[in-house]
Amino acid sequence: MFKSFKQVSFFLVISLAILSMSCSKSVTLTRLTPAPINVPSSVQTIVIVDRTKPQNEMVNVIEGLITGEMPFEVRNSIEATLATLQQQLNTSPRYQIKRANQRLTGGMFGQVFPQPLDWFTIERLCEQYQADAVLALENFNSDFITTEKEAIIKKTVGEGKDAQTVEVKGLRLEGVANVSAGFRLYDPQNKTIVDQQRFQKTNTWTAEAETKTQALAMLIAKADATRIVGELAGSGYAYKIAPMFISISREYFRKSKTQPALENGNRFAEVGKWEEAIQTWEEGIVGADYKTSAKLLYNIAVGYEVLGSLHMAHDYASQAYTQYGLKKGRNYAQMLSAEIRNQELLENQMRVESK
Repeated sequence: MFKSFKQVSFFLVISLAILSMSCSKSVTLTRLTPAPINVPSSVQTIVIVDRTKPQNEMVNVIEGLITGEMPFEVRNSIEATLATLQQQLNTSPRYQIKRANQRLTGGMFGQVFPQPLDWFTIERLCEQYQADAVLALENFNSDFITTEKEAIIKKTVGEGKDAQTVEVKGLRLEGVANVSAGFRLYDPQNKTIVDQQRFQKTNTWTAEAETKTQALAMLIAKADATRIVGELAGSGYAYKIAPMFISISREYFRKSKTQPALENGNRFAEVGKWEEAIQTWEEGIVGADYKTSAKLLYNIAVGYEVLGSLHMAHDYASQAYTQYGLKKGRNYAQMLSAEIRNQELLENQMRVESK
């Protein structure tokens, strides 16, 4: 069953994190943010398909020998990519995600996208898995390159009280794993390819030792490296097509030398009573000096954002700048304007189209 947007709180978690700074505290919010790519609202269930089966297994083995990419290593990386893609998409309330059992012919080791799947195949997959769209991994390529250079490394010699650290000549190995994964998202209802892109990820590992043998033993294995980077690629692409929860932090003013209401309101905020905090800060504006009034307005803005009232938050942040010249208020108001636009986009992305 599709996970309705109404069932998802705009702010999933609100937790306080007290900073060690003398003038501010912070609150951490978990917020659902829109995806960079707009997927039609008719797409509620997606089936993920592996389309990296080589057309010719023998040619595939020979190519792997030439490039140093063993087919079983690439298969493990592909599986890690698809598994993480599915797991990450499942954390979003936008879709129901399914995984196809079959593996279709496509582009293992390929750098060029194969011809798109025909719509008959797409419709058959959607019918088989009761899905609205097909997300296919169309091609996949990975490599792991190691380089070495001389380095001065630190080594402990001696034992117990006689132990000391000395510098000796050694080697520094660097291993760079690259993964290139080509995805297509097919929408059979509109007969369109919603998205087609090659998603690339890279990560680097290092190891230092006196000898190359020792350094190689310490360096991550090629299969593990490409698997990890494959997971990064799968997770990264999920963020492209699905609204995801992210954590954001907002700082607010801690106290004032002239107006205790600022600190009194903070005590309510610390225990999650943001309505009471806002009321305390609002009452403190009367009689507060110029600088403290700006801080109180800013804190009220943070309080309203925590409560999910972005427009109210924007109004108070704007007042902190327009009435009292607080530059943080201006910056915060601009940030809130962007958040309001994101919320409008998110509501559109989470809209359910009746069938």
